[in-house]
Amino acid sequence: MIWLPISYIAWGSNLQAGDKLLLGVDLIKARHVVLPAYNDSQGVTERFNLNLLDRINNELGGNFNLNQFKHQPEYDELEGVAKSFIVSTANQTVEINATGKTYNFTEGEKIHTEISRKYNDALIEKIIEKTDFNLETKILDSKAYFADYILRRD
Repeated sequence: MIWLPISYIAWGSNLQAGDKLLLGVDLIKARHVVLPAYNDSQGVTERFNLNLLDRINNELGGNFNLNQFKHQPEYDELEGVAKSFIVSTANQTVEINATGKTYNFTEGEKIHTEISRKYNDALIEKIIEKTDFNLETKILDSKAYFADYILRRD
């Protein structure tokens, strides 16, 4: 899913009055539902995030020691924002040849790598309030984890 700041949205410039737009979103859910998706037991998300350091090493001449970083997901249930971090597990220095710089990390220091926004009706209404769209229909999955909003252009 791509999240665009509200100020960026210029929906409907090529749509006519009465046209419809389907907007699918991940809904705000309880922490115990969301957090395991970002901290899966198979370690998929952890490998995905640590791969960023590996790519810096391979493509930019970095010398990150991946064994000295860990993946740390966080979720704010009230805001509906999931974030992933790579956290330094030791005081360390990393060089990146492509930048010609040295970076110092303290134990516990975070690198913000990912954000995933969840939505609810109030947020959707706020997003569309300055557009020519009105909410026509909302379709939920059986657990109410995801929604498809059908918006109609006035």
